[in-house]
Amino acid sequence: MAIEATSFIKPIERLDSLTQVNKTGNSTAESDFEKTLKDKIQEVRDLESASNQLSYDLAMGKTDDLTSVMIATTKAQTAIELTTQITTRAVNAYKEIMQMNI
Repeated sequence: MAIEATSFIKPIERLDSLTQVNKTGNSTAESDFEKTLKDKIQEVRDLESASNQLSYDLAMGKTDDLTSVMIATTKAQTAIELTTQITTRAVNAYKEIMQMNI
């Protein structure tokens, strides 16, 4: 299951108009947030890739260290589940904010 950074960044691009509300006129906070988000998604991809490689190596007989394979797989699975939960909660919060009457 591959995680695409663009699927998480697209909703953030819609918030560009909110940066204009920033009284300081400084949009580096959004840039930092976007950079951090992309970095964390890349870390999830790296965990998934390492897990896949270790699983492949185990299946091909290149390694017999089942413990490291299981640990890497569990780390990747946990990271993907956490990313999914955070995304779901962020989208729900965004929807709730958009439904508020001003």
